[in-house]
Amino acid sequence: MTSRERVLTTFSGQRPDRTPLNVFAGWNPGVAAKVVEKWGSLESWYDRFGIDVITGVLPRFPFGQDALAPGAEVSDFLTLNPFDPVESDAPGMACDGSLFPTVREAVSWGRRTDRAVFAHAWGVFELSQFLFERDGLPGTQDALLNMLAEKDDVAELYLKLAEWSASCIETAIDAGIDVVELSDDWGQQNTMLFSPQLWWDLVYPATKCIVDRARARGVPVILHSDGDITKVLDGVVKLGLSGLHPVQESAGMDFQAVRAVLGANRCIMGGLDTVTSLPRMDIGEIRSEVGRVFDVLAPSGPFIFAGSHMFQDDADLAVVEAAYDEALVCAAR
Repeated sequence: MTSRERVLTTFSGQRPDRTPLNVFAGWNPGVAAKVVEKWGSLESWYDRFGIDVITGVLPRFPFGQDALAPGAEVSDFLTLNPFDPVESDAPGMACDGSLFPTVREAVSWGRRTDRAVFAHAWGVFELSQFLFERDGLPGTQDALLNMLAEKDDVAELYLKLAEWSASCIETAIDAGIDVVELSDDWGQQNTMLFSPQLWWDLVYPATKCIVDRARARGVPVILHSDGDITKVLDGVVKLGLSGLHPVQESAGMDFQAVRAVLGANRCIMGGLDTVTSLPRMDIGEIRSEVGRVFDVLAPSGPFIFAGSHMFQDDADLAVVEAAYDEALVCAAR
């Protein structure tokens, strides 16, 4: 199988020739610099360690960064029109400078190397945080307060953001991507950032619009959410999502319990924890940890091995490489 065939077979619920391997979204600059210094390019590293996925990242400021005025209210954004993803060529737009490939760059790389191409897109709660971003830090507090204090306006805003995100995703599908990776962090350590009822009232309807638009085009959608989202796993199933990333054990999620809710046909992507494993383990420990993860997840259903998040600057490259060396061995079992 080619890498692309391997990944798409996994999302179809069938068993590929080996477990696909992925990193997540991109690389922090410090780790990427180490890779390029040692291997000459990220592509050489992907070739050496059998990485099956290339990810391009869609833009994350629907109204442009100039709209981030201090003191803005939810109602202010309801009067603005997001930019047109088609006219602006969203797949060709860089997200956060040169940190990530654009979707068009990822498609070009993926097609040249027969890898699957993911489009990293943005969910409505994360987008609402970006609207209130200050000095590069997301406006999480504003977003949470708005959900309580301006619930009706937030519901309207979320649907507006969902329409824009879905349109961005459709341009990515037209550009040739294979899978949508929808990022919307709903969790924290051992619980959610907001109540499950607020999720059902505000986040679910808007997210359903995004997922339905992608699925209507025949493209699977995998959700990325950090933290513990156990309380809305039934909603993840109801949304029609094709998978979940990362099922963060360090936040209190349990692989087997999540599999029991997701069922045997939805993909779990993850397994390499960037909080408790990569920064803390030596080479021998990380090899043992990767083996444990494969023993639990590989027999349970569709599985893609990946980092739980971007590799952070505190990750020793030798430990990262040992993890993927071990993963290659385990993937072929």
